[in-house]
Amino acid sequence: MRSERISFLAVVTAGAGLVGFIGVFADWFSLAYQTEGAKVVIDFYGTADGTGAIAVAASLGALMFGCAYILLQDAQIRRITALLMVLSSVVLLISATIGFTRVDEAVGGPNPFLPGVEGTAPYTATVAVGLGISFVAGIIATVASILLVARRESGTEDMDTTEPAPSEQTV
Repeated sequence: MRSERISFLAVVTAGAGLVGFIGVFADWFSLAYQTEGAKVVIDFYGTADGTGAIAVAASLGALMFGCAYILLQDAQIRRITALLMVLSSVVLLISATIGFTRVDEAVGGPNPFLPGVEGTAPYTATVAVGLGISFVAGIIATVASILLVARRESGTEDMDTTEPAPSEQTV
C-alpha cells in the first residue's frame, strides 16, 4: 500500500519549505518615520535584499525535494532528494539568519528614500514578522531533514514493506 511509504519527516520538511516561502512575502523589513503629523510605515518583502531571494529559492527547494522524496520510490533518487532537502533547509535557515543583520541595507540606510519628507528625518528600520516566520520554518525544515537523513542512514527509514499483512497471509 502506498500510504506506508509516506515519510512524515519529509512532509514536515515540505510544509516548512512552504511556510518559509510564504514568510518571505509576508514582509521581512519595516521602515517607519514621521511626516507632518502622520506616521508612515513602509514594509519590504524579503526579496528587497539578496538574502530574501536566496530564501525563496531555498524554501522552494525544501518544498519540492520533500515532495519528491514522498512521491518517488527509487532508493537512489530518494537518497539524493533527502540530501538536497538538507541542503535547501540549511540554506533557508542561514539566509533568514543573515537577514536579521541586513535591515539597514534592505531599506536603503543610512539615508533611505522617505516619501513626503524634504531633506532628512529620523526613521526606524526593523525586522518584520515574515523574517521570523522564515527563520522558524528554516529551523523546522533543517531539523526534520537532518533527522530524516539520520534515520535513512541508520536503516530505520525506507524499510521493506512488501511483506503481506498477517491477515493477508495464506494458511
